[in-house]
Amino acid sequence: MRELSSARHARLICIAYALVTGVLAGAAALLIPIETADPVVSFRWIAPASVAVIASMAWFGGIWTATSVYALIFWCFHFGLVVVLGTAWAGVEDLSVWELSWLLGPHAVDAAILSLAGLLAFACGSALVFARRLPSHPARGASSVSDPVVHAYGAAGSMLVFGTIGVWCLIVVSTGGPGGFFVSYEDYRAMTTPYGDVLAVIWMVLGLGLVLSVTGRPGGLRTAAAATFAAFSLVALPLGLRSEVMFRGMAALVAAARCGRGLSSKRALALGVALLAVIPIVREVRNTGLSGLSDAVLAPRFYEALAEMGGSLNPVEKVVRWHAEGEPFDGGRSYWAPIERAAARVLPGLVVSKADNDMRITSVLVTDRVGAIGFSPVAEAYRNFGGAGVVIVLGLFGAALAAIDSIRERRLAVFALAIVYVPMLMNIRNTFIFVPAHLAGGVALLAVLAASRHVLGSVVRRPYARPAYIRSEV
Repeated sequence: MRELSSARHARLICIAYALVTGVLAGAAALLIPIETADPVVSFRWIAPASVAVIASMAWFGGIWTATSVYALIFWCFHFGLVVVLGTAWAGVEDLSVWELSWLLGPHAVDAAILSLAGLLAFACGSALVFARRLPSHPARGASSVSDPVVHAYGAAGSMLVFGTIGVWCLIVVSTGGPGGFFVSYEDYRAMTTPYGDVLAVIWMVLGLGLVLSVTGRPGGLRTAAAATFAAFSLVALPLGLRSEVMFRGMAALVAAARCGRGLSSKRALALGVALLAVIPIVREVRNTGLSGLSDAVLAPRFYEALAEMGGSLNPVEKVVRWHAEGEPFDGGRSYWAPIERAAARVLPGLVVSKADNDMRITSVLVTDRVGAIGFSPVAEAYRNFGGAGVVIVLGLFGAALAAIDSIRERRLAVFALAIVYVPMLMNIRNTFIFVPAHLAGGVALLAVLAASRHVLGSVVRRPYARPAYIRSEV
């Protein structure tokens, strides 16, 4: 009876939290546009408000959950600059020129408030799902956390990690020679352009394989796969491949925590400090490559790490500015574009323009008008449906990830993280265009692994028929 009462109280708390964050999300979206002469003044209340949402989600759902880690990464990429300026950690004069060009404009505060509305909506959506999924009694057949075997694809995941990193190394060597590992980011992109589609598949397979590997059976193969990914990170980060390393690594940590192997608080803190120290260095090195390391600024500058990640507020400011200048909303065209483009590959009568010329793809539009500044789910939702779209889309994202966290069978939860979580993390810094392809590719790859395991198991374990024993009458 006491357990049932506790579940009811927890459910009521979830519902109350969802109502509060939902109302605040709608109110924040309605504040757009807001007139202010000094954006830093508004940042002083937006910064603590965003921190309060993150802290409440961590307390509410736990630290190493899919929802909390997504919200934290979302916060870093959308509120890093806001916190740096709003807390007076650094002044505007301490930031680089590209940050100053838009940060003090008339729409920077609108972009920050829209991002806050999206964060609140994400918290609301996740709380609603948690309230519905809270159990009043333990689920039957739930896996024991002490059981080290979650699924039978750990070895296959490790082999995918080895294979994808090996193919990536071959591409780099074949296009740039051994020195290709030490060039700048722009040079890396230029030399690997012919292998763009292959690299897209590599990154998709690497994320899925890494999640399967770290959640598989303990042993030397899993340790070797983790060491291989760590070695790859040491090479890829100076090249500027931060997203390829960060998002897949964080997805693997969340999946490992789901299986009872999460990092301790001290290790998590040390990892966070290390990332804040490395990110500014990587930013300097990626402009020249390791060959120009002596010219890079290597002193730790933690505020620059947050400022660097907080650049995802820039595309939000751009779409708000374009709408204020008279451009209409897209009405969902950027979300429909990847589905239509995928259908055009299999349907003979459907013809679409080349990806580089399709302005429905928001990354193409932003690159054409501004340059390669990345993108944001907040910017894409606003570009399509306005402030209401930000609340709805981010609320659905929160509900989707909370549904993954609520899966009680760990094997199914790991598969969902492997297929869904990596592309959703990547969407924080990119557009939606690649998400459907990643989801379909992940499902197809997992189906191939399952079919292969079934076929191999049938061949290896097939019993051979023996003639029946007949008792001799002699």
